[in-house]
Amino acid sequence: MDFEEMLLANMTQPQAQKALGRGTAVLVTGSVEQHGSHLPLGTDAFAALTIAVRVGHRLEAPVLPVSPVGVAPYHMPWAGSLSLRPETLGSLMLDVCQGLSAAGVERVVVVNWHEGNTASIRIAADQIQAQLPVRVIVAEAHIITNGLFPEEMEFTHAGSMETAAIFAYDPSLVRLDQRTEGDLVESGSDGHAIFRRRDVFPVMKDFREVAATGWYGTPSAVPEERSREIIDAVADHIVSAVEEVWKSLAERAPDDDHPSSR
Repeated sequence: MDFEEMLLANMTQPQAQKALGRGTAVLVTGSVEQHGSHLPLGTDAFAALTIAVRVGHRLEAPVLPVSPVGVAPYHMPWAGSLSLRPETLGSLMLDVCQGLSAAGVERVVVVNWHEGNTASIRIAADQIQAQLPVRVIVAEAHIITNGLFPEEMEFTHAGSMETAAIFAYDPSLVRLDQRTEGDLVESGSDGHAIFRRRDVFPVMKDFREVAATGWYGTPSAVPEERSREIIDAVADHIVSAVEEVWKSLAERAPDDDHPSSR
């Protein structure tokens, strides 16, 4: 697989027309935010991209990063962290999908690797589907990675899971020799759990409420070769799930001629 040739921006116009004419496109959403001294600011963006390219290759669909920057206001105490307003991310997605739809795209797969984007992506998907003949499916790649490999891929910040994703993207960006001490895994996990509750939960204001240092986890737990195997498995899972969802949606599509739809 040629990583670069899957990106829509690298295609010529005739190549793009043929690729988009197949009806599917993969959008990428991530974040530019602090990940300690051992991982790059663009960890979430790069993690989503490396998985999205693998997904695009398997689906024969072009890949387009919507923005490397996501919705991450709670990381702003650290210099270098950036954030979009939720409505900005939503507008970017809608504007991009208008062009994709005009080129023949009917199915959009959003590969996301950042919890702070999720609410905005859901709202944007609703707007896209209301205004365009496009169906949006969202793949939360970070959740899938942890779910498939819970013993290896800890759901921390800048720990083994995100280090593995960067190993799969570009190993030169992993700087474990520059790592400074982070918060204890137990402490960070307990802090994060408060915001990850599904029943009664606060909205995060400052990531220091989770980890005073900005990160926690065990980044050296998974070697480079294993990291690539894991990320490939995540892409396989997304493709299988997407195809299953598309099939189910087609079978459940409402009949416009049925009396109840009139």
